[in-house]
Amino acid sequence: MMVTKRSPEKQISVTNGNANPAKRLKVEKDENNKTAIQSQAVLEKNKSKKRNESILINPELEVKIEPDETRRSQLNSSSHLIRKFENEHFTLNSPDIFSHTHCGQVPHVTTDLCSTSVNGEVSIVPLHSVLSCVKVLEKLNKSLADFVRTSNKIVLNPFNSSEPYDLTSFNDQLGMSVWGKGGRKKITSKEYLGIVEICQPEMFVSLSDVVPSSVNKKRANKSCYRTLQWVNEAITYLSDNSTVTSRLLAPIPGSGDRQLMMKSANLLASRQVFGYVIERATLPVEGWEDLVKDIVSILPDSRPVFMLGVLNEMEMVKAYNCGCHFVDSSFLLHFSNKGQAMVLNSANPTQLPDPSKQPDSSSEEATNDSSSEEATKDFGPSLAENVPSEVTGENEDKKKKKRETGKVLIFKPEHYMPSKSITLDLVSPVYTRQFCKIAENCECFTCQRHTRGYVNHLLITRELLAPTLLMLHNTYHVRNLVNTVKDKVERGDLAKYKETLDEVFKLKDSHS
Repeated sequence: MMVTKRSPEKQISVTNGNANPAKRLKVEKDENNKTAIQSQAVLEKNKSKKRNESILINPELEVKIEPDETRRSQLNSSSHLIRKFENEHFTLNSPDIFSHTHCGQVPHVTTDLCSTSVNGEVSIVPLHSVLSCVKVLEKLNKSLADFVRTSNKIVLNPFNSSEPYDLTSFNDQLGMSVWGKGGRKKITSKEYLGIVEICQPEMFVSLSDVVPSSVNKKRANKSCYRTLQWVNEAITYLSDNSTVTSRLLAPIPGSGDRQLMMKSANLLASRQVFGYVIERATLPVEGWEDLVKDIVSILPDSRPVFMLGVLNEMEMVKAYNCGCHFVDSSFLLHFSNKGQAMVLNSANPTQLPDPSKQPDSSSEEATNDSSSEEATKDFGPSLAENVPSEVTGENEDKKKKKRETGKVLIFKPEHYMPSKSITLDLVSPVYTRQFCKIAENCECFTCQRHTRGYVNHLLITRELLAPTLLMLHNTYHVRNLVNTVKDKVERGDLAKYKETLDEVFKLKDSHS
C-alpha cells in the first residue's frame, strides 16, 4: 500500500485549520490593532517633525528676525570684548584664542615644548581624536585632562575645524558623521553625551549638522532642525544628570543663510546654555562680517560667542571686530604643515619685512629643484582633495572615490594662505642660504636657536622637526597678535586696526 506524504505547506495549513477559529481571529485583530497604532505613531511623529521644521521653513509662521540695532551699534565700539565669563568651575577672559589640539596635545609639539611656548589656558579637542581612547578613560575613571596631563581647560568639539569636510550627504536625524582612525563613524546624540560624561570637559559643543553655504534651502532647513533638536537633547541630558558639570555651547546653524541663522540664533537665545559657537565652515568664503554682527546682536550679552575654524590671522581679527569673544588656532596647523612662517609685526603691521633681506625670485637658488617640489607635500592631514588633478597627478576616478567617501573639504587650500607680504614660504629654495631669524626681533623658541636656511633644509628633506619649529614660531606670533588686539580694544581702536590690517593683506594680490 502506497502512503502519500503531505508537503510542509499542507501540514501547516491543516494545523492552522484545526486551530480555534475564534482564537485565530483574536490574534489577527490584535496584530491589526498593533499595526494601526504603530502607523498612527509614525504619522504623529512626522506631523510633529514637519511642524517643528516649519518654524524655520515657512516664513509666515514666524515674524522676520531683524538685528538689535542698539546692540549692533555697541559692537562697533568693541568695548564689550573685555569681559570675564565665570562660573563655579572656571573663568574665561576675553578676547582670547584657544589652542587647537589633537586629543589635548598641540599638533607636532610635545608637552615639554608647550610649557616653554605661550600655550594659552584653553584647548579645543576635536571628537575624532578621542574616540579611540574613550574606553580607556572609562576603565581608568579619569577625565581627559588628567589622562593627557594638561592643566588647560578642555572644550570638546564634534566638528573638526582644522579639516572641515563636507558632510552634507552623511549626516541625518540619527546623528553626525565623524572620521577617525577607523574611518567614518556615525555618532548619535546619546552616544556623544555619554562620551562627554566620560571625558569630563569643562565645555562641550552640541552635535551640529555642519553643512557649507553652497547647499540648497531645503538642506539648510534640515541642518537647522537637526542641530536645534540635538541642542534640546543636550539641555535635557544636563538637567537630568546633576553630576555632569560640563557647560554646553550651542552651535548656530543655517549654512550662511541670513534669515535661517537669525531665526536659529533667536531660538537659541532663550535656551539654558553657557555660550554660542559659530562654525566658520557654515559661512560664505567672503563677505560674512555683517552676517556675524547681526547674529551676535540678538544673542545675550552675558554669554560668550566663539568662532571656530577661522582661516588666517586676518579672519581672526575680523571675528573679534564682529563681536566674537574667542577664536581657535586651527589655521596654524595648515600654516605649519605647508611650510608657512608668520612675520607680521602686530604692533606695527605697516612695517613690512626688510626688502634687503627678502630673497630675489630670479636668484640662482630659485631654479627648478625636484627636492623642493617634494617638500611642498603636506606634513599633516592632506589638503589635496580640492587641488586640481593636473597638480596632484590624481585621475578623476580616484578623486571621485574620495568624494564618495566624504573626504572633500569645504575650503580649498588657497583660502588658508595668508598675505605673501607678511608670510614667508620657507619651502622655497630661495631661503637656502639665509642664515638669519625667521622674523626680525622675534624671541620665540625657533628664532632664538635656528635660521631660515635651517628650517628650509628641514622642509626640503621632510624632517619631522620642520612643522614642530614652525608651529612654535607661528603660535608665538599669533599670541602677540592677540595681545595687540587686547590693547587696541582697551583703547577703542580695534576697527581702525582691522582696516590697517586689511590694507596690508590686500598686498597679497600685488605680490602673487
